[in-house]
Amino acid sequence: MKPTFSAHIITPSHIERVDNISFFRAEDRSGSFGILPRHIEFLTILEPSIAIALINDDEEYFAFNGGILSFKKEMLTITTKEFAQSRRIDELKEIIEQYFKEQTQKESLFHLNMENLQKAFFKKMIELEREIE
Repeated sequence: MKPTFSAHIITPSHIERVDNISFFRAEDRSGSFGILPRHIEFLTILEPSIAIALINDDEEYFAFNGGILSFKKEMLTITTKEFAQSRRIDELKEIIEQYFKEQTQKESLFHLNMENLQKAFFKKMIELEREIE
């Protein structure tokens, strides 16, 4: 039987468990690294990147927006703000593009709301100054 390990991917809203991993490759500041079963204890900070896991001899792709990775006692733990997962790299690319499109729309709406709030604030300040005079 081929040795494997499990993983927990933890986000603020969800915990994903992944079993039967025989290899995991990701990136930190020093570059790409791999983890095999029986790896020594390991801790690093993930760069925003694509990681690959070999699960039941099939490749699975993960996109992480940074995070903290630890490996201890055959358990890989990744704590991240958000991630996406797919068995196909082209599908993962579509998921990421859709995510960035949604993020861009949210940021545009946020900036528009902040601009309107700023205008309302200055308008109110001018009205208050006129009342004082």
